[in-house]
Amino acid sequence: MEQGTNFDVIVIGGGINGSGIARDAALRGLKVLLLDKTDIAAGATSWSSRLIHGGLRYLEHGEISLVHESLQERERLLHIAPHLVFPLPLTLPIYGYHKRGPLKTRVGMIAYDLLSYNKSTPRHRMFSRSGALIHEPGLNPDGLQGAARYYDAQIVFPERLSVENMLDAVAHGAVVRNRARVSDLVLEAGVVRGVRFVDEADGQLHTVRGKTVVNVAGPWVDDVLTRAVFISYTRHRGRTRAHRWR
Repeated sequence: MEQGTNFDVIVIGGGINGSGIARDAALRGLKVLLLDKTDIAAGATSWSSRLIHGGLRYLEHGEISLVHESLQERERLLHIAPHLVFPLPLTLPIYGYHKRGPLKTRVGMIAYDLLSYNKSTPRHRMFSRSGALIHEPGLNPDGLQGAARYYDAQIVFPERLSVENMLDAVAHGAVVRNRARVSDLVLEAGVVRGVRFVDEADGQLHTVRGKTVVNVAGPWVDDVLTRAVFISYTRHRGRTRAHRWR
């Protein structure tokens, strides 16, 4: 790769988020570069619960827009990757010592259905105590008041989804480099204008420029930032001073 090559978008991190961003940007006709220090989906994506959830627990905190967005994304994945993402039935038992009783749980389930009005999975069902034990005989009967059954989705191999996103991004012109460790961010007047990265295959240092740099390095987001040299300019007694942090 030539030094100083310009891109519209530089994505740091090749997990499920990075590969999705790269594909979306490439489909929009943007010039995209994606960098990952190891391999595609080798980090947090491969360590995940593999649950494509709609954010049910966020309803209790009133984060309606977040739940709606999660449910829409879940439905989108069920449609575009049916060979990888499958409906997952879940049963939520309700016990007397829980802070959410049958009524509150039912209200939450109704809201969950309404926020995913266009979903392809079945709507929720509520079970009485006896119905819950018939449906799930392994439940502890002591204090059981009932149960709710609803659907989320599961992906068994999120690594495959990341790779397929990446392949589609490349098919639409994106450049992908794994074993490319970002060593620094290129800053101009306090604005990120590109990155420097080391090609682990030959040890060469490369500098590339981008209109937008997206840091989706998962658990290493802060590590990417601390590797960069941040420069801010402040006025002190009529002078401009540069402060650097690593």
